[in-house]
This record gives sequence, C-alpha cells and structure tokens, in this order.
Amino acid sequence: MSVRHSAIFSKAEPIKCSGPTCSTPTINCSLLLLLLLSLIQLSGPVAAILSGALPVDWDQFGVGVAFLIGGEVVRRPIFCLLRVLYLRRAVGLSDAEITDIVGTRLSLPQDWLPNLLADPRTKTRIKVCDVLFRKGGHVFTLTSTIIFNAFVVDDLGALVLSVSLGSVLLVMVQASAISLFRGAAHRGHWWWLSWLFGAADRIRDGRLGQQNAMMGSTSMMWGIVASFGIALLGLPPQEDAEKLWALATQLVLLPLTYGDAMGEIIGTPFGRHRFKVKGLGEINEKSLEGCAAVFLGSLIPGLIVLGTGAADPCAIPAAWGLAAAIAVLTTITETIAFRSTDNFVIPACNAVLVVIWWHVGLAVDEGNDAYDVLDSFDSGNHSLAVKSPAFGNTPTYGLVE
Repeated sequence: MSVRHSAIFSKAEPIKCSGPTCSTPTINCSLLLLLLLSLIQLSGPVAAILSGALPVDWDQFGVGVAFLIGGEVVRRPIFCLLRVLYLRRAVGLSDAEITDIVGTRLSLPQDWLPNLLADPRTKTRIKVCDVLFRKGGHVFTLTSTIIFNAFVVDDLGALVLSVSLGSVLLVMVQASAISLFRGAAHRGHWWWLSWLFGAADRIRDGRLGQQNAMMGSTSMMWGIVASFGIALLGLPPQEDAEKLWALATQLVLLPLTYGDAMGEIIGTPFGRHRFKVKGLGEINEKSLEGCAAVFLGSLIPGLIVLGTGAADPCAIPAAWGLAAAIAVLTTITETIAFRSTDNFVIPACNAVLVVIWWHVGLAVDEGNDAYDVLDSFDSGNHSLAVKSPAFGNTPTYGLVE
C-alpha cells in the first residue's frame, strides 16, 4: 500500500501491486465486442428509416444531435474534474493514485482494487464518489433525453436516430482511446482522455470500470431504441395518439432514470442486507435496501407525473395501477439483470408491459361500452372506428371480435 497524502497536489508512487494484468488480445476483443453491439443497435433505426417505417424530420435530427452532443461535451469534463477534486480533498488520494483511477485500468494488476479499498475510510468515501458521479451522470443524461423528447425534438425518427448515432460515436471514440493510449507512456494523457467517460467508470468496478461504463452506455441506447420499437409495433401511430405516447414515454423511462439511480444511491452507502449478483466488474452485489429504493424511485416519479397533470392519466386505462406495476417490474428486472445490461432490460420490459396493459385496457373498455362507436366498420380486419380518451377523442381503430 502506498502512503496516503492529504495535500491537494501531492505526489506519490502508484500503489504497489502484484498479480497478472489483462492481456492485449483480451482487451482488444472486449473493445471489438462493445463496438459491434453498438453498431448493431444503430442498424435497427437505420433499417427502419430506409424501409420507410420510421420517417425522420432531418431538421429536427440536426437539432437533436447538436443538443445531445453539446450537453455531453459540457457535462463530461465537469463531472471528471469534480471527481478528481473529490478524490484529492475528501479521500486524500495522491495524483499517482488518481491517475490509476482515471486511466486505462485494464493494465493494472489484479490486486489493485483490493489494495485501494483496504482502508475502511477510503472504501466508504470511494463508495460515495461512485454514487455522486456515476449515478449523477446517469440521471443527467436520461433526464436530458426526457426533456429533449418533450421540448426539443418531438419527431420520433429524429429522436431515435440521434440518440442511437450519438451512442455509436461515443463508444467508437472511447474504444479508440483505450486501444491507442493504453501503455504506461500515456498515463499522463488520461487526465483529459478520461473526459470521454464523464466519471461513469465506477471505481469499485476495478479494472473493468471503463468497459462497464461503455456497456452501460450501449445498453442504455439499446433500451431506448428497443422501447420505442416495441411501442411502434404495439401502439397506434404517434400522430394519432399524442397523449398516449407522452404518458407511455414517461412511464417507461422515468424508472430507468430515477429508480435505477436510487438503487445505487441508497444501496451503496446504506445497504446492510447484501447479496451477490452477476455483472461486468470486480464487485457485483446488491442489497435489499437498494431494491426497496428502486421500487420507490420508480413509483414516486410515475405518481407525480399522473397526479400533477404532467401527462394525461386518461391516456391509458387504469394508469395509476400501471405505474405501480411498472415499479414492481423495474425492481425485479433491475435486480436480476446482468450488471451493466439493466439499462436495456428495464425500458424494454417496461415498454412491453405498457403495450400489453393498453391492449387489455382497450379490450375491457370496449366490453364496457366505454367508447363511442362511429359509423365505420372494416369487416376485413374486424375493427371498429372509435373515439377514445386514450387518443384525445381522435378516431382510431380498436379490435373487436
């Protein structure tokens, strides 16, 4: 163990560790796999656009790309600089130790993380650091996406393509940085190259921290793209059901934004009843307290949206019950999902639940004569043209037997 120094700009030798490091072929394969997953994620929206199934307003797409890239270009350096300041001031790490954290950790020995966390005080404060900067960035990015969809870009094609393309570009740049600047000669470069990760590379994920961050970013975009794809397949067109889409979007993404974050915010420092889980990282565990926080963090934002009129609760039958059901489902999926893939599993499963809930509610309401049937009947597909509160009383089609 190296000696801790409290001075802000103190110098010290890196922590003395032993044990093997990750091999170059292993590192390159992991980077190629992450890049491939990111490109596959982009191929879905591109195929839908080329086939005409997903039209794009290209002016809004340009605005969307500028908004997303601009926001992240500002956020990521700020979060990195604040994390460095916290590690110096609050944790008392030296510049050499901080360089190990912000650099390419795959080249560090196996016992680097155990040695770093050997001191209980350091371990506790690094837990707080991970919560503040990893989940802080998570909340910022997803909240920006929700605001982006509500106020900046309302075209579905522009939204999906811009976030998908942004994710691919980010992963490409991150993978290139790790591959090209991995050696000891480049250690100093990572004081600014780390800005690419925006402090999302959790310290307690050890040598796999940057890969975990890249996987989390990729799976998040997979989740957003998949959830919108599921909605496209299972719900009426957005232009015919604006209130339905507005409510569905918030019910699907809010649990990912706040429920998932609350699990780490509460579970990491306060969790006492811990259990092991599978994941990409050196420390993979959750707690019952964190699971409870996921449930409340998923439920309360949904209830606020419904109770304050931020979205029309009449757009989906029994919307209050749906908000509770989504909170339960989010808690289950966040707990059992392989760590760093929950950003995909949570919104995808929530989107499926919203579609099923809406169809079941539609069938129940039709059975209860809750819809005003218009003078239109299509015997070919057995549907009635109806006016429904779910569409703001816009005529649409509901299936009947």
